[in-house]
This record gives sequence, C-alpha cells and structure tokens, in this order.
Amino acid sequence: MPFERLWRASILGDYIIMDTMPHLAAPSSGVLFSNAIARFSGIEAEILLGGEAAPFTVMAMTVQQEQGAPAHISFEEDKVFCVSEGRLLFLIDEQKVEVRAGDRLFVAKGATHGFSALGGVARMMLVSTPARHDRFFQAMDALPVPHDLKDVQAVCERFGQAIVGPVVAV
Repeated sequence: MPFERLWRASILGDYIIMDTMPHLAAPSSGVLFSNAIARFSGIEAEILLGGEAAPFTVMAMTVQQEQGAPAHISFEEDKVFCVSEGRLLFLIDEQKVEVRAGDRLFVAKGATHGFSALGGVARMMLVSTPARHDRFFQAMDALPVPHDLKDVQAVCERFGQAIVGPVVAV
C-alpha cells in the first residue's frame, strides 16, 4: 500500500490524498539548522531549518490562547501547518476552519489566511517553501514593541507578505 498523507486544501475546502511524497536532494551548504527562537503576535517560533540555501523553512510554533497570525497573504510561499497540540481557528480565504491536534492544513500561495489559538496554548509545525519564512519571523521579532504599523508593513513587503485583516476571532 502506498504511503499516504491527508492534506486539507485551502481553496476548495476538500480533502486531498497524496499517494507519494517527493524525494528531496540533500540541501547545499549554508543551510541553517539553528534552533533560533523568534517571537511576535503571541507566537513563539523555534526555527529548525531555514536560511537562503535551504529548500524550505521548518518552524515549531507555540501560539498563546487567543493570539496568532493576523489575516494575511503570502504571495510566494506554499505552507503546511501540522497541529500537534491544542486547537486553532484558521481563516482560509473567506472560510473559518477549526483544526485540532493531528490535523494538517495546506495553504497555497496567494490565499488569505491567519489563525488564533482556541481554549489554551496550541502547538504546530510550519513547513513553507521556498525558504524565507524564518527570516520574516526573525525580522518581526527584531521590531521594537509596541510595533509601529509602518515598520510591520515594511517587513511584510520585504518578505512578500501583506496583512489584510486582524487576528482571527471566534
């Protein structure tokens, strides 16, 4: 029986079964395996893989209750969120979807999306491609608090992101 994974498609709202996973070549030198931590918007992200030479970014994220990513568009990145603990409310385009531990959610580049933790702390893994989301998180973490909207918008523009709404509410 082929190896199967269940993904939730962001645009159609349907489930997609992928029969095989692509084989990846070993990344070139210069790939960051850092375990650096970046924090903003009630999210703590441990960067497990990233850097300019990496084929994708991998981050372990902890999201505080009722905190999370505001509605935004990632113009050049496809993302997979794998929830390991708790519950999150995701906005995917116009649809709100509750995800729980064990769920995996795919968000295609160009889709409006955001999330917030429901009923306590939530943990998930984020894999995004091409690699750059680690640098976006580090740039956001470096901004002075409270954040100046112009500074946030400048970081978003530099990394192909656009904030289009608030943090997702119930």
